[in-house]
Amino acid sequence: MNIVQLQETLVGAQKEFIEQIEEAINRLEAEMKEASEVESAGHAEWEKSIEGYIDELHRVIFSLAEPRYGSEEDHKKIAALRKRLKDLYADFKNMAKK
Repeated sequence: MNIVQLQETLVGAQKEFIEQIEEAINRLEAEMKEASEVESAGHAEWEKSIEGYIDELHRVIFSLAEPRYGSEEDHKKIAALRKRLKDLYADFKNMAKK
């Protein structure tokens, strides 16, 4: 495998990883939307679970190094996912206050 093929492999793996992070954020967003429409039964357990998911995603996405060989689009996607996660956390805190 030459260096170009290695770079392409790394970029592809990182793109796949970023897609999986995006899918996890989508699932979290859907879970929070569903929970906002349900009564407060089991609310404390739900809050602890969701906060744990958010914390783990935060750790993963903010420790993610910017891809050296990635495109500008890759950099923008990481930034957008970080912003979405921050927004979800703010939404979560607002929901938890209710």
